[in-house]
Amino acid sequence: MNDASVDTIAPASSGPLPSGGARVAWLVEALGREITEGLLQPGEKLNEPRLSLKYGVSRAPLREAISRLEGRRLVVRRPNRGARVATLEPDEFIKLFHVREGLEGISARLAAQRIEYAELVELDAICEAQRSDELSEQASLELDMRFHQLIARASGSPMLGGILGEEFYIFYKVMRRRYLMLPQRARDAIREHIGITGALRSHDSELAEFLMRRHIKGAREAFEQAVQAKDSTRRTA
Repeated sequence: MNDASVDTIAPASSGPLPSGGARVAWLVEALGREITEGLLQPGEKLNEPRLSLKYGVSRAPLREAISRLEGRRLVVRRPNRGARVATLEPDEFIKLFHVREGLEGISARLAAQRIEYAELVELDAICEAQRSDELSEQASLELDMRFHQLIARASGSPMLGGILGEEFYIFYKVMRRRYLMLPQRARDAIREHIGITGALRSHDSELAEFLMRRHIKGAREAFEQAVQAKDSTRRTA
């Protein structure tokens, strides 16, 4: 972060600051957002004096927030280097995809047993919005996240929702910002979302799990292709 960034990036919230533990939680959310949205770059040092000035907080809650982000693996500490934004390698993202495939499959299976009409309507609306040819990468990402988060909530498992929401979806957001989705994969993903929604509407647990697992596997394979394409571009540059 350079000096100008403190002045040009607006704080994550306006109005009175939360107090006590709520202030730490607010800082975790604000700093986490800066990391996932790329405002704080991989490997960038978290400069405590500048962040303290930017958010109008003392160093104590800021350090606690950074420690929590370290627990979420968004921040790493190195001897004599301080706290920095984590730099995840492609292999780490691929491993996360393998775990996510299992968790999201279970999430879809559980959701098929208890999903409500209003949630299906919302999934339909998301799928319809994804059909637009004028979506920005940011809008496309947010719709994708909403689709998966809604199914995780519909599973009725706070543990699943917490693991996916606080771990995997955050890393997925970071990954998508570093490696843009290939156009064909984007089209395939929309069709797969529609198929998953249909299985949920039919309350077919086995089909919902199968389609979700296949969907995540397809996303992993597309990510591997995107990494290869990016590496090839670097080598020829």
